[in-house]
Amino acid sequence: MDTTLIIRYASRIIGLVVLVIVLLGILTWTGVVKPNVVPGWCSVYWSIAGFQTGGPKVLLVYGNDGLGNPVGPCEPGLEQCSLEELLENPEIAGIQVDTMRLSSVNLGNLRNYNLVIVDKAKTMETKQMRAFIDYYAQGGRLVWIGDSGTELGPDDQYLYANERNNVDANKIIGPWARKDGDVMVSLDYVLSVRYKTNLCKAINCDMGKTIYAGKIVPETSGEHSLIKGMSAALPLYVFKDEDFAVVETISGGITTEVLTLDTMSNLIGTGGQDFGRDLPFIVTSGIGERAVYFAMPPEYFANPKLSKFEKGPYLLPIENLYYGMLCG
Repeated sequence: MDTTLIIRYASRIIGLVVLVIVLLGILTWTGVVKPNVVPGWCSVYWSIAGFQTGGPKVLLVYGNDGLGNPVGPCEPGLEQCSLEELLENPEIAGIQVDTMRLSSVNLGNLRNYNLVIVDKAKTMETKQMRAFIDYYAQGGRLVWIGDSGTELGPDDQYLYANERNNVDANKIIGPWARKDGDVMVSLDYVLSVRYKTNLCKAINCDMGKTIYAGKIVPETSGEHSLIKGMSAALPLYVFKDEDFAVVETISGGITTEVLTLDTMSNLIGTGGQDFGRDLPFIVTSGIGERAVYFAMPPEYFANPKLSKFEKGPYLLPIENLYYGMLCG
């Protein structure tokens, strides 16, 4: 065969391969497809997308109050281990995690990261919440945990139902629906969940004792990357002030309840409110599932304190959080 013809065909094949890689990269970046859509593509994608940083960059943002134990070494006596410590543990995820206080958050800081995790950030100003929403809108991957953002800043305002949907009821939608001047700030739409309360605010929890909350039930196939390998109907035990948020999913949009807590009977609050029996525990939202909500901080699954009560800590949700979000 003529050498010129060989070169011509080879250049066309190379050009086609490059075009496929570029197209696949764009679809992955926008969330239309997940990085695991093709075997081995996740490693290739992040080696290209993170060539300047040596791989995907992960940021853990934390505040002053709320559920979660985001940063720091394991406490003396192994009473509690932080999410940072567990993610960086080479036997679990073995990744480097940057941390940032909530007070330092702005869109410019978030934009440098491929995955942003928000933990123990109950009190949050609306301008900070807008930064996370804008980060997500520009292609970022966002993990929201527990009751983060459920307490407003001093000058913040709730969004009322009649301001969003032109309905008659002049009621507050929830702390993840706010307004900034004339702008609606709708984190609830990003997460596809609406916050109600925390377990130990709804019921009386005994301090220092394990609280049996129910059984965690994976979605039907059990193959979702965030829960892969998790046992079905695993009993869940929590502690007072180390519990979880009670939320409800919002109808419409692209929403998947990946993990659900079956409380075995309807959860009735001390004030008589019925929160239902099946509580969303891990919820994914949007095209490519780039937004994920964890009702319970994943570090609580691995609480070393559980072993003192002959309950086994569970590390898999932490490992799955990292690989599930970045590879899908």
